Amino acid sequence: MRTASIVAAAFAFGVGSFAMTRDAHALGPIDVEIGAKAGVATTPIKDSGFPNPLGFGIGARGGVAFLGFYGGVQLMYYFGGSDEVGAGDQSFKVSLHTFMYGVEAGYGFTLLDILTIRPQVGVGNATFSSSASGAGAVDFNAGGYSKSNLYIEPGVTGLISLGGFFVGADANLLWFPGLDWAPNDSAKLCFSLHGQVGFKF
Repeated sequence: MRTASIVAAAFAFGVGSFAMTRDAHALGPIDVEIGAKAGVATTPIKDSGFPNPLGFGIGARGGVAFLGFYGGVQLMYYFGGSDEVGAGDQSFKVSLHTFMYGVEAGYGFTLLDILTIRPQVGVGNATFSSSASGAGAVDFNAGGYSKSNLYIEPGVTGLISLGGFFVGADANLLWFPGLDWAPNDSAKLCFSLHGQVGFKF
């Protein structure tokens, strides 16, 4: 009787473990990631007299990892900044902000079963928007203006897995090859850094 009870308990434990394993790895070697991002980016229009169109931003991303290879989509909204810009005897308050969306791909290396280091690159569209108003010799209200540009964002993402959750950070170069926002600017290259939190299943 005692042996039968032990066998029954072992069988129940085995079935339970198998069921939990199937639930935890229902997609096999595929991991789906959905997360939120927040961070900062330096200005790509240095020495132009314009405020940073990036600055602090928030966003989200989602993607699929398969055998280390990752592909996904992301979007970011950077709140930008505002500043007084002088033009002759007039001064204007210029405000800039940026909305970005695109795709990203990379390959992740897993260390200690909880840490993933993923070199990756993102490519997509960045829409820079501005508004300006002011008064000088002539009253001025420039209204709004926006322009889209290609962005390329190579970088490295680090993620720590905490069960079904992850936390992490990414550091990137951010390049706008066609940017002509400021006529005398040729930098077009800046740096971005974000924290991440989300779900992995």
